[in-house]
Amino acid sequence: MNMDLNHYITARLLQADLISADSHFSKIGIINASGIAYLKNAFLVLANLIDFEHSIRLMYKEYPTLSSLFSENQKNYEFAKYLRNKFVGHVHPKLIEKAIEWHPELRCIATRMDDPKVMLVVNVSLLETAINTYVDEQGRHKIFDSETDLMYPPDFKRFVDFMEVSIRSAIQYLSELCVILNMQLDRLEQYSVSIEHIMRAAETEFGFIKK
Repeated sequence: MNMDLNHYITARLLQADLISADSHFSKIGIINASGIAYLKNAFLVLANLIDFEHSIRLMYKEYPTLSSLFSENQKNYEFAKYLRNKFVGHVHPKLIEKAIEWHPELRCIATRMDDPKVMLVVNVSLLETAINTYVDEQGRHKIFDSETDLMYPPDFKRFVDFMEVSIRSAIQYLSELCVILNMQLDRLEQYSVSIEHIMRAAETEFGFIKK
């Protein structure tokens, strides 16, 4: 199978998810369980973008502006991947421990976590803790210039602005990439389906997809 088509489909999937998240945040924001779900998905997609970008770097020789576009906000995407790894894809036990230390009120609400409003507080507490652990060896935050308290309006706005820049810059990068991939697919006539493709589909056998 032609890799350009693989890349094109992947890029469009990432782009569509980010556009959905951006639309939700623009209309509603991160104020309820739905917002948290979109936020977690945005972390996942931005983390996937980091991994996906490695597979298309050979294109940068011919299209250096793509490389510049990605590099401009790469540190944001790496931060999002960190949050994905500690808070979303795998809820790290040490994150839970630090969240309980940072937010001792979690002890008081532990028996009420079946309440969506309480669970929103839990999610925000864990997110805030994850943000504050993204530090260098000297304990300095790698993205923000101070500790984050998401209940403090300026800190919350700083985080929201970070997400907006990260998501929209990623959408722009993927849009530029898709234009290039689309041109390559046109040249290779990958949009057509032949008898050979249909026959191969009929012979498809499925197996477990390993890492």
